[in-house]
Amino acid sequence: MWAPLIVHKSDWKKIDYTSLICGKIPAIILKQFYEKESCKSIVKRIVKISPDDFQNGKLTHIGPFLMSYATKKRDYFEQAKITKSKFNLIFEDLQNPTDRIFKMLKMVFPKSEISLANESGNYFSPFVIRIHDFGKSIPIHKDNVSYEGKEYCISNIENQISCVLHLQKSEKGGDLIVYKKNWKKSDEKFRNIDFGYSFDLISSEKFCKISNIEQGDLVLINSLQYHAVTNIQGTSPRITLGMFLGFSNQTRKIISWA
Repeated sequence: MWAPLIVHKSDWKKIDYTSLICGKIPAIILKQFYEKESCKSIVKRIVKISPDDFQNGKLTHIGPFLMSYATKKRDYFEQAKITKSKFNLIFEDLQNPTDRIFKMLKMVFPKSEISLANESGNYFSPFVIRIHDFGKSIPIHKDNVSYEGKEYCISNIENQISCVLHLQKSEKGGDLIVYKKNWKKSDEKFRNIDFGYSFDLISSEKFCKISNIEQGDLVLINSLQYHAVTNIQGTSPRITLGMFLGFSNQTRKIISWA
């Protein structure tokens, strides 16, 4: 059975990233990673912040998403600086999720250097907050900075993991689907014009539908494996905080960005 690894706080040291990278498991779910009351406070602050639109309004988020600035490096770093003040307002008097994620990584990789990625003194955005309202979904896609972010220094990483903190769950829908298929360059012929890939690419592939993600849970998946989020239903939007982790085996460095 291809099922996610469920991990509780007392077992953080036992997290098996190798199984995730090799595709033996579709996801790692760290239960109650962030307190529910803190998540509720964050959500109340988020609704007061002016969001940005991605893909002509199809997706709404706070913070720049590097893949939408693949050929606009200067604009990306400028937006990262602008958004910093918004993040400071959202997480004022609360622990920044990045700090907790770094602490967890240090427990698992005590000999690794862990930091927010920077290039020539310009720091990458630490995360992006995504707001998915009624009727929204995320199409089948992968995330691969080595292919889509070649202008950036972080494109030379060896492994990339997607790291998503669930701040608010939708009343219905919003399920994560991970397909047991890694992206390869020849798949690009199935790519949609705006974003995502045709269902024909993964129609015969094994998949895992994850529906039991609760507020405060942290979900890790292999970014190279195709994944999607089902249609959002109900009045409460699905709100998540997402970032990527890049692993370099040779230098023992772990970097983060969004």
